[in-house]
Amino acid sequence: MTKPLFLARLIGTQEQMGAQHGRLAAADAARLLEFYRTLPERALAGDQGRAGRFVVRHLAKAWQARLAVERPPELAARTRAFIDAVLAASPGHSRRDGRLTFAMMDSLQNCVSLAARAQLGPFASSLGAKVASAAVPACSTVMAWGGATEDGELLFARNFDFPGVGVWDAAPAFVVCAPDGGQRYGFFTTRGADAPVVTVVNEAGLVMAPHTRLHRGITWGGAMIVDLVHEIARRAETLDEAIRIARARPASSSWGLAIGSARERTGLVLELAGKQVEVVRPTPGAEHLACTNRYRAPALAPGELSASPAWAIHANHREQRLRQLVEARSAPLTARALARFLGDRVDPAAPGQRRHLGAILAQPINVHAVVIAPAARRAWVGIDRAPSCEGTWAELGWEWDGPAGGWERGALANTGFTATELSGFVEPHDAASRHVHDAVRAFEHDHDVAAARASIERAVALAPDDPSLRIAAVWLALELGAREAAVVHVHAGLACEREPFRRGQLLCWGARAVQADDAALATRWRDELSQLAGDGLDELRALADRRTNARPHTNLLVVDAY
Repeated sequence: MTKPLFLARLIGTQEQMGAQHGRLAAADAARLLEFYRTLPERALAGDQGRAGRFVVRHLAKAWQARLAVERPPELAARTRAFIDAVLAASPGHSRRDGRLTFAMMDSLQNCVSLAARAQLGPFASSLGAKVASAAVPACSTVMAWGGATEDGELLFARNFDFPGVGVWDAAPAFVVCAPDGGQRYGFFTTRGADAPVVTVVNEAGLVMAPHTRLHRGITWGGAMIVDLVHEIARRAETLDEAIRIARARPASSSWGLAIGSARERTGLVLELAGKQVEVVRPTPGAEHLACTNRYRAPALAPGELSASPAWAIHANHREQRLRQLVEARSAPLTARALARFLGDRVDPAAPGQRRHLGAILAQPINVHAVVIAPAARRAWVGIDRAPSCEGTWAELGWEWDGPAGGWERGALANTGFTATELSGFVEPHDAASRHVHDAVRAFEHDHDVAAARASIERAVALAPDDPSLRIAAVWLALELGAREAAVVHVHAGLACEREPFRRGQLLCWGARAVQADDAALATRWRDELSQLAGDGLDELRALADRRTNARPHTNLLVVDAY
């Protein structure tokens, strides 16, 4: 179950707003502090034992502490006030750990980049490859304007995909900030997260959303993404001003920051890699722009890192699908049309085939989905459990002026907010997606392979022709030593899988699973794999040729194994 949509307005200095927010959402914030405290080690070394988790935990904390030193004083004061207010109401957490959680995403991505680029230092072993392969590419955005939209105004649609299922999606929130200096701005978040970074809109009509990238250009110091987006939100009125701010305060990590402008009726993507900042604009004449998790600026491409071929396929296919959906429209786009795009379940490499996992827009870790019309100060936001792009949505309106405080939907009189629950705005969750939700939550929070497998098996029973569920069932069965069950899923998956890379995964792991018991079948599957054409298949062929029964390490979110 999710809590009702929470709406808040904070007024004053950054420090005062931090304290206000901490008091309004103390209980939820305390819950989040514990979640974020252990997220890097769970996400990157969940199945690596104590030694692996120890390495990741301490490297991530060291990076977080380094980044905290360079924070703008106003924003550091805001965080201190927020954490102090939370601890006053919910003692028992570390003040220092609470402040460091604001650099969590930068440190997590930087750990992955460090492992992927050179396997240096603590990653100079197989742990480096395992950390890199555990990465989670996520988030999809499409912006449209002009002739592409019903009224010519900017629409900004964004999926936030994040390994916080059951945490982030449990309490949707929208918070408006009215600072003493600078512009007013609002940010979509989960109740208790003082993070103006996930999806942010300001009163000049800029909307912005960061997307994970991996690049060699990461730096030990530099700006956190939360601070950079915060600075743009309160200081920039145009896209050029946003570019200048990003170049004046280089990021530590690697990001693609999608920014749309209602005033200018266009958008761009700022591609950040440490001190490098490049700008990706729409092609001439285009009235839309999509952004996922791969660099598009030629200057940054040489330093881009991929944790695995599945990483690149996952991001590229989602971006391709967004463009397909926009370009195939039969009428100008509305907020509802874009919201439904966010819940699309088709991989463009296998048209017409509905999936629950893989390179699709409706990710199982989609914990926030929104379409924003900044000129009208309106938004349509998912308020259901992950994937939040499906299920129940609400239409939200706000005024920049109004009283300070926090309210739940249904008690908004005289607050400057409106919120109406929408029926049938997007597709409902299907029964299989509920079980996928449970599988991902069990796997990512506790690395409970048995629980994840049981949930995936229930999803398979409800959607037996979805090959993405079959390959997940193969890996989870092999992790638990159930080779015969895995082979059953390989056969069933091959009967319906048409996407070359995913078919190659089934052939690869099927050959490994039957090698000891049926060498002839293993040879036939390896031969078919050798005949496939497409991206990422060379690595699968090499993996299939390793004549070993070693169990896989599964990444359910990218749909990959190593």
